[in-house]
Amino acid sequence: MDNNTVHLKKVFILAGAICAYWIGAGFSTGQEVLQFFAVNGINGIWAAFLCCILTCIFSYTLWNLGQRENFASPYDVFEYYCGRYLGQVYIWFSVILSYGIFVVMMAGGGATIHQYFGFPTYLGTGFIGILSLLTVLLGVNRLIGIIGVIGPIKILFVVIIGIAALFSAIGQPSLLVEGDQLMPTSGFESASGNWAWSGALYAFLALMMSIPFQVTCGSQAASKREARIGAISGGILFTIAIVFLVLAEIVYHALIVGQQVPTLAIANHVSPLLGLAFSIIIVLCIYSAVASVLLMVVRKFSVDKTKTFNVTAVILTAIGMFFGSIIPFDKLVNLLFPITGYAAILFAILMLVKEVRRQNTSAILTGHPEKDTVSKE
Repeated sequence: MDNNTVHLKKVFILAGAICAYWIGAGFSTGQEVLQFFAVNGINGIWAAFLCCILTCIFSYTLWNLGQRENFASPYDVFEYYCGRYLGQVYIWFSVILSYGIFVVMMAGGGATIHQYFGFPTYLGTGFIGILSLLTVLLGVNRLIGIIGVIGPIKILFVVIIGIAALFSAIGQPSLLVEGDQLMPTSGFESASGNWAWSGALYAFLALMMSIPFQVTCGSQAASKREARIGAISGGILFTIAIVFLVLAEIVYHALIVGQQVPTLAIANHVSPLLGLAFSIIIVLCIYSAVASVLLMVVRKFSVDKTKTFNVTAVILTAIGMFFGSIIPFDKLVNLLFPITGYAAILFAILMLVKEVRRQNTSAILTGHPEKDTVSKE
């Protein structure tokens, strides 16, 4: 295999896929960005850059590993970095966490469709569930192809909101200054009292929720170079979305006080047509994230497109649709998120230590660290 092979279309799809995975219900409504970044005012932008650095490091490492090792199961990454016993703990924690998030987003999808379009909640949950199931049954290649296109669409709409906020700030500079001063004291929930820790914590949460999927993305790349470029591109695109949304929430701070869906409030203010479009985008965000998470859970138990895979996918979707209609989704999130953050920090340490040792071993055996040659083509 040529380690320098890079197909820009594939890079675009893979980067879009990881963005679609990260931009789920919490991000698309604006609540995640509000609580982790915008609540800190302008410092939220610095937090986003810190998050970007950490995310790119984690993604670069995981995608490179996925392309290099091509694991039979993406969950093998946990034993690779954490050892046999701790690795098994991480595997099952990841599966439980992923399925919990799957149920949470199913519930959020049903509530979203009910709120915006007036359909009964159970119909909304069923619609998201069945559409996600059908996508998962197509296999990992088709799923990445589908959500890889949806990811950039999500970012585009966030950028449109951000650009509108910039024009408002240019016309009325006091909006940005007032927002910077008022955001920390406007009663918004905050993930942390420190902007730097908020940015780091968000990167760790994004890592823990996407480890198997990132390894899968890396394995789908045609070369190490393509995997690495895709990983960095995904991290940068994700950060662009965060920064533009932070700007929008700061500038339009008065509009989003008391709003459960800040992005929709801002979009409706910019244009009723944009508000309608954004309500559809939010549903797409939830669908793509739900389908991605479901795929990763099912792949723990079986290989794509086998009978066992299909049956498992149907059963897990049915269970998720049922509990997604009756469980208050905020309860599960509040229980899992703190544990997830600390588990991700430990995993990141083990991952980086293993990679440093591997590089040192390579340098001792070959006389120089492992590196790719650069194509002259």
